[in-house]
Formats: sequence, structure tokens, C-alpha cells
Amino acid sequence: MYPKVNQNIVIKLKYTDKSFRSIVADIGEKELLVGIPLDRKNIGLVVDGSKLEIFFLSGENQYKFSTKMLGKTRDKIPMYRVTKPEAQEIVKVQRRDNFRVRTNLRLIMKEKELITIDLSVGGTLISSKLDFEVEEAESVSGTLIIPNKINKNPEFIPFQGLVIRIELIEDIERKNIAIEFTDIEKRHQMKITQYCFERQRQMRLIERESR
Repeated sequence: MYPKVNQNIVIKLKYTDKSFRSIVADIGEKELLVGIPLDRKNIGLVVDGSKLEIFFLSGENQYKFSTKMLGKTRDKIPMYRVTKPEAQEIVKVQRRDNFRVRTNLRLIMKEKELITIDLSVGGTLISSKLDFEVEEAESVSGTLIIPNKINKNPEFIPFQGLVIRIELIEDIERKNIAIEFTDIEKRHQMKITQYCFERQRQMRLIERESR
């Protein structure tokens, strides 16, 4: 199972925290052509031979495979050339691998602005006041707001979800609400994946600087 032409993907430089969103431009017999990111400040120079991981969605599942940078095309719009994996080298990302990152993002639900505690491509944990009305097993809809470092305009990500757990924290008059995403567009899932990679990178940098 390969990603499709024009499909959104996330490319991660192996053994680093650097990643970027891209798109599949073409699929050949031995290589893939993928778009070069517009903003390369976060990833720097990707040299020939660099080892990469590519993440993509198919149906409700996320998949990944390892690949290697072969170079760039010499077309008017250059593309990265990467090795095409064997079909059996493409693996499904297990739900537990959809890692969560701690992050405080704005989220709109039931016409109220809430704050996330953590986030993954599969769901989020949010904080609200005790009087925010929601019940376990309730189907909800909302909009997650993610910052965009390229054009500074935030990304608005609509979703449908299911409340799977509510934890009351009465000493601070708050409650934590765990939501599993049940319906969210693939392109938005990839934006969340990219954000989680970037957030993880930022947190590791902070940890190193604090030592």
C-alpha cells in the first residue's frame, strides 16, 4: 500500500526531531517524487543520502516507511527524489505510537474557548471550568486552533469526537475532558502529526538548555 499522487504526507528526518509537511508528486518504479517545503528554516539542508521516515494516511489508519534522499529533480519546480520502499516495508502505525505531546492550544467547543493539556492525532485532553456541560460517551464537535509557523496565520481544524473520560479536579474548580477524534479530515490529521513532531522537538530543546 503506497501513498497516492497528490496525497499529503509528513517527512521526518531520522534520528532527529525535524519534520515537515509535503505532498507526493509522482510514484515511479524505484523512487518517489515529493514536494520541497516552502519554509526550510526548521529542517535545514537535506543532503543526498539522508535517512527519512514518511508518514501518510489510508482510510482510518496511519502508515509509515523508511526511505533515503536521492537528490533533487532539475525541473522548473524541483522535487525531492526518495527511494521507493517495498510494499512489505510499509507498516501501520499502532495507536499507541500516535504519541501525545503536552501543549496548551485553544479549542472551541459548544461555543466556549477551552485549553488543551495534551494532543495526539487520535485525540486530545482539554481543561474546562466545572460548570462546562459535557457528559461521558457524548458525541461532540469542535475546532482545534494550531499555530502556523510559515505564514503566522493559525490553522483551524474542525473535528467530531467522543468524550471518553471526565476527571473532576475540585480543588482548582476545573475538570479534564478526554476526547477521541472520530471524524477529522486526513489533511488535518497530517497537520496535527506535523505539529506534534515540532512540539516534541521544541520540548527537547528546552530540556537540553535547562541542564
